[in-house]
Amino acid sequence: MQLTQELASERTRSHLELAEELRCGRRLRALSRARRAERKAERRMVEAWRTRSALEAAFDGEYTPIGME
Repeated sequence: MQLTQELASERTRSHLELAEELRCGRRLRALSRARRAERKAERRMVEAWRTRSALEAAFDGEYTPIGME
């Protein structure tokens, strides 16, 4: 009887440890996805700045942003 209780207790402990590891893994994957999304957004912003700069240079001072007429 004692052995059965110890085995059940060990299995429960093992399952709890596994669940904790899975939670950590999920958090790491979510953090990784968030970082990738952030880098992608930064790249898009830099590209937008470059495009704006190129358009302003093409208009050579004739460019006036909307609302700034």
